[in-house]
Parts: sequence; C-alpha cells; structure tokens
Amino acid sequence: MTDSQRNPERPLRLLVVSYHFPPAETVGARRPAALAALALREGWDVRVLTAIGAEQGGEPTPVPEERVIRTAPAPKLPKLNRPAAEPPAGGPARAPSGPARARDRITRGLVKAGMELLLPDPQFNWIRPAVRGFHHAAGDWRPDVILVSGPPFSGFVAAASLARRLRVPWVGDYRDLWSVGNDHWVRSATRLAVDRRLERRVLRSVATCVTVSEPLAETLRQTFGVDTHVVMNGIDRRPAPAPAGPTGSGPAGNDLSATTLTLAHTGYVYPGRRDPGPLLDAIALLGPDAARVHVVFAGDDNGVVRSAVERAGVADSVTVLGQVSPEKSWRIQADADALVLLMWNDPRDVGTMTGKIFDYLHARRPVLLLGYEGGVAAKLLRDRGAGVTHNDPPAIAAQLREWLAVKERSGRLPAVPANALEGLFREDQLGRYLEILREVAGRQAGAGR
Repeated sequence: MTDSQRNPERPLRLLVVSYHFPPAETVGARRPAALAALALREGWDVRVLTAIGAEQGGEPTPVPEERVIRTAPAPKLPKLNRPAAEPPAGGPARAPSGPARARDRITRGLVKAGMELLLPDPQFNWIRPAVRGFHHAAGDWRPDVILVSGPPFSGFVAAASLARRLRVPWVGDYRDLWSVGNDHWVRSATRLAVDRRLERRVLRSVATCVTVSEPLAETLRQTFGVDTHVVMNGIDRRPAPAPAGPTGSGPAGNDLSATTLTLAHTGYVYPGRRDPGPLLDAIALLGPDAARVHVVFAGDDNGVVRSAVERAGVADSVTVLGQVSPEKSWRIQADADALVLLMWNDPRDVGTMTGKIFDYLHARRPVLLLGYEGGVAAKLLRDRGAGVTHNDPPAIAAQLREWLAVKERSGRLPAVPANALEGLFREDQLGRYLEILREVAGRQAGAGR
C-alpha cells in the first residue's frame, strides 16, 4: 500500500527534472519553472532536480530553494558554442576577419562533432550525478509522479532511471523533439538511428508524454506508440520594461531618423534553419529606401548574421549586439516597430512552436515570420492578426515598403491588439498539465490496490 492510499489527504508529490531551471535565464527553463510554481501554489509537494547552480543566472527561483536539488554535471565539459567576438554595442554589423571566420568554422565543427558523438547529447555527463544527487539529498521523500522536461534529453534518461528505482510513473515533456525532430542537419543518419533506438528504449517505461503542438504529438504517437497530450507554451507575465530612450533612438539606442523603420530579432541564429539572409537581401532590394530600414540582432549568431550582411551589402542597416540581458532583450522588443522571427521554411517544421513567439506577442509589436507558411507558428500569428509570413526577398521587400509608408504617415506601426493575447498566457495552458499529472499519479495508485 502506498502513502497516498494510507493517507488520501496527503498532497501529491511531484518531482520536476530539468537540466535548465532558474536562476538560468534561458528560454528552456521557463516551462518547467512555471509548472513547478503552479503545482506548488495548487498545494502539491514539489521538488526540483536540476543542473543549474543557485548562482548561475539572474532569474528569480519560483520555488523555495530548499525544494531544489542542484547537482553539477561531472566531468565538466568545455563549451563548444561560444560566439565570436562582437562589435561594440550599438555599432553596425561588420563581417568577421579571416581568422574570425576560421574560428567560427572550427566552432561549428566542434558543435557538430559533439552532437554526433555524445549520447544522447552533450549533457550526458549530468545523468549519473542527477540520479545520485537526488538519492543523497531527498532523504525519505518520494514522488508520486516524475515530470522531466527536455531538451536536453539526458534528463529523460535520468528521470527514467529514477522512476525505475523508486517504482513511480514518469511523464516526458518534449519542448522539442529528440530523434525525430527538425535538427537532423547536425547529426548523421547513423547517429539518428542510434538516437531513435535509445529514445524508444527510454520511452518503454513512460506513463505519458506531453508536447507543445498537435503535429509534434502525432509524430510521437506514430513513431513510438506513446500516449501524448498537447500543452502549449504561453506568455510569461512580467513587468513593463524601463522607459524608452530619447525620441528618435532605435531599439538598440541608435540615433535614427524618426521615419526609420526599426526591426529587431532576439535570440539564437542558426545557419540554414534560422537564416536572416532573405530579410537582408530584401533590404538590399529597397534601393535608396534601404537607408530608412534598420534591423537589430541581439543574441548569439556564431557569425551567421555577419556573413549574410556581407553577402547582401547592407552593413549600414544592421546592428549586431551579441548576447544581452533578458531585460535589455525585452526593451529591444518593446521599442522596435516590428519583430523578426526566424524559423525553418520546410514542412518538417510544421509543428515547431518556438517559445520566442510568446515573448514577441507580449511585446505587442507586429511580427515578420520567415518560416514555413503552413506551420503552427504562422497559423497562430495569422489567426491572431499579430503578424505576417514571407520568405522570398521580393515579398519581404514589399512588406517593408508597406510598413515604411505607415511609419512615415503615423510615426509608429499599430500595436497588436490586446485581445489577440487572450488565452495565450502561461497560466491559461498549464492548468491542463496538472490534470495530466494528477491522472498519471492516480492511475499508479489505483494499480497498487
């Protein structure tokens, strides 16, 4: 007989396993953090197992620190994805020098090698410390259900191991897919086959899976035969950003004309999958009007933006800031006329619902999506009247000209209506998640009778 059968009034116990967790400022930490916080508010007895130290970021931890078990990966591996040196803040984009380009190529090669050789991902060195760290720190506390969020999917291996040892059910949360995802470009066919075999083996013991869109859920059902639910990401409520800079300054603090159309992209840029090239080529097509368009890129780009700027010849229309704080990223989004969302223009990206889209919606600036027009992200923007999707430079150029006319006439592009955000906040989505976890825990308790 389990504890919950002896004492049905005891709060359900939830263990959240997530490599990423606050104070980490990464987008991957938000979903598990929000779920842990909601479960705690709803009366669950929550513990969190993570690799992130209490000093590794600036985000507030959403649950009391005594409920968080922090175990460092071992041995510590070098970071292979450090960005190339950035130009001075607010300066125009400049193509990297020969040595810098060589370093970028070496870095990308090392990242690809790491993804190819390390199973299931470069965070594999956290699996054993996570399992040992939980048993050392948890004492007599035992969960009724384990929830693991990935990527990285080393956490799935750790959660499955803990569930087997503790004889409790576990739920796999796919913020993105593992062996059947859209990042095949970094792994060989042989490596993908190995990953799929490993994923199939790990999922033999899973109680149910959850992911962020119906196309991804259907892929999991068809590939692995696992029960899969959909719980979208959502908009994180946060305070309004600090007051904007002086009139005429752009989203990066640049001194720009009041009629300059300012666009901003925040977040990572990947070669071939999040490609700024069509946008920059479109600016080049504007001729003299190119001087009235300015794009700010904030975030790691591994030299991708600079290379595209060099090819298009639009250095004076682009500012590359590199990595910025979450507060500055939010400020950049709020100050821009429009926001650029780079995704993959391929049917294989149909189910990708990047968390970045919810940040952009919260800023209430119109979105220019470069990505698959039939995907769930494009549909969300279209249905909510929050943006447009274009991929060909001439079509993008036509959109920029239309926005330039509005900017010249009105001084600002209209904000996305507030009612376009209804039902899209994080709390609107996660209530369903707790129902799923409660059902899984109850199913296990019923099986023990």
